[in-house]
Amino acid sequence: MELILKTNHIFLSFIIFHLIEVFLLNEVINLYKVAIYSRKSKFTEKGDSIQNQIDLCKQHINNKFNNCEFIIYEDEGYSGGNANRPKFQMMIEDATKNKFDILICYRLDRVSRNISDFSGTIELLNNHNIAFISVKEQFDTSSPMGRAMMYIASVFAQLERETIAERIKDNMLSLARSGRWLGGQTPTGFKSEPIVYYDSDMNKKKMYKLYPIENELNIVKNLYIKYIELKSLSKLENFTLQNHIKTKNNKDFDKSSLKVILTNPVYTVGDELIYEYFKENHCDIASPKSDFNGKHSILTYNKQTKSKRNSTIRRDKSDWIIAIAKHKGIISSNDWIKVQYLLEQNSKKAPRLNTGSIGLITPLLICTECGSKMRVSVYRRESGTYYYYRCLMKERSNSSRCNVDNLLGSIADEMVIDQIKNISLNKSRLYDKLNHHRHTINSICKENIHKEDDLKKELKLYEQNISNLTLQISQNQNSSASKYMINQIEAFDKKINAIKKELTSIKEDKKITLLKKVNIDSYVQLLTNFSSNVDNLTFEEKKKYLNELIDKITWNGKKLEIYLYKHEKSLF
Repeated sequence: MELILKTNHIFLSFIIFHLIEVFLLNEVINLYKVAIYSRKSKFTEKGDSIQNQIDLCKQHINNKFNNCEFIIYEDEGYSGGNANRPKFQMMIEDATKNKFDILICYRLDRVSRNISDFSGTIELLNNHNIAFISVKEQFDTSSPMGRAMMYIASVFAQLERETIAERIKDNMLSLARSGRWLGGQTPTGFKSEPIVYYDSDMNKKKMYKLYPIENELNIVKNLYIKYIELKSLSKLENFTLQNHIKTKNNKDFDKSSLKVILTNPVYTVGDELIYEYFKENHCDIASPKSDFNGKHSILTYNKQTKSKRNSTIRRDKSDWIIAIAKHKGIISSNDWIKVQYLLEQNSKKAPRLNTGSIGLITPLLICTECGSKMRVSVYRRESGTYYYYRCLMKERSNSSRCNVDNLLGSIADEMVIDQIKNISLNKSRLYDKLNHHRHTINSICKENIHKEDDLKKELKLYEQNISNLTLQISQNQNSSASKYMINQIEAFDKKINAIKKELTSIKEDKKITLLKKVNIDSYVQLLTNFSSNVDNLTFEEKKKYLNELIDKITWNGKKLEIYLYKHEKSLF
């Protein structure tokens, strides 16, 4: 019995040893494809730079596995709160195609600073059996405990970031109550300059104050006077264009830029009347009423916020913080308030008549005389309703900056449709040009395939050379030639990396050329079917169809020009 147990023990030990040997052999043979994702918000080498993150990830993986192939995804200059990072999106797409087995990053927040985005990424990886590793937090999703701890850490990390953000916001609002300029784009008429001062502990501090730019402030004064006179943003816009009055960036004023100036309290005198105005609008008035003595202007904080799509949203006046500024006001409080009431009344006026079912070529039409877009103007007469395409600059400047003839809309739309039908039916030279492009793309595709095959053969040869040299080193560890062989391996490895980069470049080129070919094929099909399809389409469908086929249409007062694929031009 004892002999049998002993024999079984030896046999069991042999099996375990053999299994370990097989496991280790598989570990050597098995190639792990590891994706490394690195991100840094700013372009800098300080702190955890992109390269530092990559090196640490490689070191961590190489300590775990013997045979790895790395795919690097780098996003520099992108915030973790924004999921629309080019290399991150490429990594997600590659994950869905199972192009790697493991995703590793230096820290969790390199992937995302948002819990819902982060959870979605982890769920996607799990669905494709891809392990996730974080070097800093030492998390590994291959175990349930690792997954749980990782989610807990990400929750606390977001909580900490939100707490810091709230603290920064409170601090900024506290500074705002002092009336100092907190930075950002300075309003028209001012520049920002530092003031050095000492606090109660005699520590040297610096704050910023707005200083006047007289020529710009004179423009602002004139804009307020003319708006009160004209009582219309459109008329004020016409006035600036006719008189060549420019913004601080030497561009033409439009209604939106004018409204920014006319609604900014930075120009008004900070007196008792303006105090009552903001009090009536339930603003948070930081300075005492006694400071509203007419000697200085005011600054407004917390006026705007950002939407999820990163567009600027104006807050309700009840959220504004009002403080007496360090600079002087140039617009009387009475005039400033009068302008606000006029703007509010004008915004409540009836909207323009509906033009949604006319103006087929509106998005495509450009005035060649001044380069402006052209838009639809509707005229209703006893005989019927007519519409014209009118140059936007002509309209805005009251014909002082451009005076191109209007284009009768119904005739222009019909002419464009007929011209595209004619091209579609008669197989014009455009078809020859498209076929030539397709032939060129096919040649590039074939060339890339041959080049890719040659590189893969070369890659296999270098990898075989490394394998042979590695075997020789293992058999002749004490040989003086081993140093030479190691140098050879390093040289081969550099060539392998160069070939892999070239293969990646060819792969991207193949995608681009394929996309170009698909675009040409789609374009030819759209053009070929145009004449038989267009009459059966709705107005909106026709509009979309033309947008697919036409690059732009120009009008010089006498002649229309249609620019099709690759700016191929058709005149009539």
